[in-house]
Amino acid sequence: MAKLSRIRAVATFILVLSAATPQMAAVASPKPIVVCTTTMIADLARNLAAGRFEVKGIMRPGEDPHLYDPKPLDAITTDDIEAFRDARKAAGRSAVTVNHDLKLLRKMFNWGIRKGYVERTPFKIGTEPAITLEKEIPRSRRFETEEDEQRLLNAANPQLRAVIIAILDTACRPGEILSLQWRDVNLGRRELTVQAVKSKTRTARMIPISSRLAAVLEMRRLDPAGKPFPPEAYPFGNAVGERSTSVRTAWENARDEAGLPGFQLRDLRHEAGSRFDEAGVSINYVSKLLGHADLTTTTRYLNINRRGLHRAMQQLEDHRTENLAQTLHTPSEDAQDVVREPEQTPASKSKPV
Repeated sequence: MAKLSRIRAVATFILVLSAATPQMAAVASPKPIVVCTTTMIADLARNLAAGRFEVKGIMRPGEDPHLYDPKPLDAITTDDIEAFRDARKAAGRSAVTVNHDLKLLRKMFNWGIRKGYVERTPFKIGTEPAITLEKEIPRSRRFETEEDEQRLLNAANPQLRAVIIAILDTACRPGEILSLQWRDVNLGRRELTVQAVKSKTRTARMIPISSRLAAVLEMRRLDPAGKPFPPEAYPFGNAVGERSTSVRTAWENARDEAGLPGFQLRDLRHEAGSRFDEAGVSINYVSKLLGHADLTTTTRYLNINRRGLHRAMQQLEDHRTENLAQTLHTPSEDAQDVVREPEQTPASKSKPV
């Protein structure tokens, strides 16, 4: 178990620790510790590095706290992972959440194998994958009418209103907008840059700034004293340019006031991607704006709503009308092929011999 003492912590999982030395055993008996914040992970890492504790097992907090009842990491089996997955599903967790948990566990075991801390992963039997991810149903929530957006903007406070416009006009993730700094904004060239360290895919990308968003940024350019914010300040932060890690409360209040129950902040990104697609933008460029690594992911964001479907039907009707008009005004080929015989006059009729 000495090597297991160096296994890194995974957020929101319970690590079962035991004392690494007889001296520590006198003051700390084996017990589960919930690791759910970065501070706790840092504290745990320091204790592990100092050799004060060993990681004896791992389990998930929730309805079944004994799912991995102290069990060495190298003893966790495929059946344990399947039981964990079933327990999460039974608890009502969405397919996206269950898959996220499974991916975290899978990465942890793969990391342990690369480091030599464990020899196998329960996610494979031999070379074949043993655990399948749940089928995810992509969200298709969009604004039903053009008035929905305006009601939402009217209900939002100034900061949230700026965040909503930024997401709708850039298709960025909410976290990317909130972590944007003035050093990443170039109003002269009408561009902003999502830095790689702040992107989910760890890839930097440039996003053009729309006229509407440019006006919002110009209004937020100065601090309360009337001076331009420094490069390290946050355009979509609070009034003094400090970073806001979340706008959840403001969002839920505005959403409810606008009469959009169940609408999520991340749905604005889906709305933005679909708008670019409906405007005729190439899917390759839409994918770059969204910051996706492949086009398959992009298609999940291109939700065609009721208005888009009606426009598609109208295009079909217009096409039929155009074809019908061409048919009525174009002479048929058969008619053009007919050569009329000249009529014979009495004088031209042949006389009997």
